[in-house]
Order: sequence, then C-alpha cells, then structure tokens
Amino acid sequence: MAFRGCRDEDAIEMNLSSMVDIVFLLLIYFIVSASLIQDESELKVAIPVDNEAKNEQRIDSPEEVVVDIFPTGEVYWNGQPTDSSKSVDLPELKTILYDLKQAYPEQPVVIRGQRDTKHQRVVSVLNACSYAGIDQISFPSDASVFE
Repeated sequence: MAFRGCRDEDAIEMNLSSMVDIVFLLLIYFIVSASLIQDESELKVAIPVDNEAKNEQRIDSPEEVVVDIFPTGEVYWNGQPTDSSKSVDLPELKTILYDLKQAYPEQPVVIRGQRDTKHQRVVSVLNACSYAGIDQISFPSDASVFE
C-alpha cells in the first residue's frame, strides 16, 4: 500500500497580507475614534431646575395614616375627630384624604373599626378613600386594636 505523503510543494500557504491590512485599518480606526471622545467632565451640561418644586416646602411623609371608626359612628383621623357621627358623606375626611393624596401619592391608609362598628360606616370611609383616589388601604388583623 502506498501512502501519499504531503510534499512541501503542495502545502497550503496562508496569505497574511490581507489580514495585516485589516489589523492596521482597525488600529487606525480605534486611534482616531479615541481621540474624538470627550470625557464626561469636559461636557458642559446645564441640568434644568424646577422652580416650583424648589419653592415648595414639603414635609416628610407621615409614617402611618390611621382612620379609626367607633361604634357610635365617630370617625377619627390619626387620633383627631373629623366628622360628626350623623354625617353620611364624611366631607371633612374626604378633604383630608384628598390633600394627603396630593401631597403623598403613595401613602397607605389603615382603617380600624371596632367589633361593634356598623358596616355602613366602614363603607362610608372606603368611599371617602375612593373619592380621594387612595388605593392602598389596609385593615389590621391584630385583635388587640379592636379592644
């Protein structure tokens, strides 16, 4: 059996001249583009300032807003009485909650009712929250708040 051997004459030669040309072109491209890049500290950028927000004095967000509903129909907002027990629409509470929503859009409200509180009064408070656009409402599950 005769094996064909690889002769030096038949060896495949690689032409490196075109590859060297491409490397030089890439090198020139990166050198030129690097010289055109400005540092961020050299850029003159004027950041816009909102004058209305600058003049507005905003107090820190209250940690927790609690609306207490008592069996007598009284409604308290953070320990302060708001509307009379005879008021069905709760206009004062609506105004307070609306102002709260305008000042702090993401502020949650906790509604606490006692065991003997009428459901209609809880629904009235929920309607006041809906009127103000407050959608983060919670009810405590701890039984100690009801006593």
